[in-house]
Amino acid sequence: MMRNLGYFAALLPFTVLGLAACAEQAPAVQPLAPPPAATVAAAPAPMIEAKKEEPKPVPLTAEQKVKAYQASWAAFNAKDFAKFQATWAEHATSEMLDMGPPLVGPVAITETGAKGFATGFPDANGEVQLTLVNGNTVLGVVLLRGTNTGTFVTPMGPVPPTSKKVGFLSVQSMELNDAGKAVKEVMAYDGATVAGQLGLMPMPHRKVIEAGWTEKPVVVATGSEVEKTNLAAFNKEVEGFNKHDAAAALGTAADDIVFSELSAPADRTGKKESLKGLEEMFKAFPDAKLDLKSAWSAGDYVVATGTWSGTNTGDMMKMKKTGKAVSVHFVEIDKLVAGKTKNIWMFSNGAAAAAQLGLLPPKAAEPKGKEAKPASAKAPPAAAKPEATAKPAPAMKAEPASKPAPAPTPAMKAATAPAPKAPAPAK
Repeated sequence: MMRNLGYFAALLPFTVLGLAACAEQAPAVQPLAPPPAATVAAAPAPMIEAKKEEPKPVPLTAEQKVKAYQASWAAFNAKDFAKFQATWAEHATSEMLDMGPPLVGPVAITETGAKGFATGFPDANGEVQLTLVNGNTVLGVVLLRGTNTGTFVTPMGPVPPTSKKVGFLSVQSMELNDAGKAVKEVMAYDGATVAGQLGLMPMPHRKVIEAGWTEKPVVVATGSEVEKTNLAAFNKEVEGFNKHDAAAALGTAADDIVFSELSAPADRTGKKESLKGLEEMFKAFPDAKLDLKSAWSAGDYVVATGTWSGTNTGDMMKMKKTGKAVSVHFVEIDKLVAGKTKNIWMFSNGAAAAAQLGLLPPKAAEPKGKEAKPASAKAPPAAAKPEATAKPAPAMKAEPASKPAPAPTPAMKAATAPAPKAPAPAK
């Protein structure tokens, strides 16, 4: 910054006096006049330099967003937790649907979430099967696998090593900022499936998935007419569901549609079976309702999030009515081909619904003379870090493996449709 300085000038007049020719009296010498007062020019007000704004990050391309998302999983799989932590924004949040409050901040997400899960499953691995991009949101269907050879800390308390393997599908929605850092994570999976695979709950559950999908599509939303048409068709089906019109709720279903619901032990295949399951659910939950929070489309896929609620005032196959109300969050992914829905994947926590319906027994009482141990204060794991729903089997009687009982959690449009098999249906 430049600044103008004042100056002053002093005038020093010198007068040379002539000598008088008169020898008798010399004229008096006049005293010198005092110099004028020095003047200083007023300095202008200093100029304030404008603060330079930091350049804003250039928005990422869709390809860069996918790479940032994949980098987080690569760091977790390599157990490079320093690098994993660096992928999260300063005030990032990580939430497991219906599994307690979210973790806040990179440290908590890394230490409590990622490291917590890796302690129980040292060989934990997350393999992304499907990636959908919409603006700054990246959604992935992730196959999580690992062997429980360490103590697994859950909100219900620590689970000793079982030496059993888990392999299950989860869904993860990740919001990124313009710098490619994760700002908000929402993840959903079925806790009862994890507990069943660990041998903690003997009720029917989905078998361990060993291999991932043959194809692993990456699709970016473009706002195409196909996407708009698919989204409009999906919204009409939601309207049909809320009117309890099973045919309208499955208006775009292909004859060979596959419903995959995480909380059920097997898929429902075909439109006929799907209609049957939906009608059974409407009888068991006459006030069943869907409240959508968001819905968007990317290519042939539609993604929706929201809440399913209802009151169990009717029997549903082997499950007797409980008279209790239930409300669970869900993430649904539909795949449409030429206007027909070929696949529906429904992600929710069936264990949370079972607990609300009173199908899970209370915790066993502590032996006399021993103080009850408080449950772990740690929050559920984050970013591809599932937790087992620990503790004993629900009051609902387990069916033989040859005749799997439907999950107690009704699902959106498909009442008991479980998670997809591996490899997944055609993409």
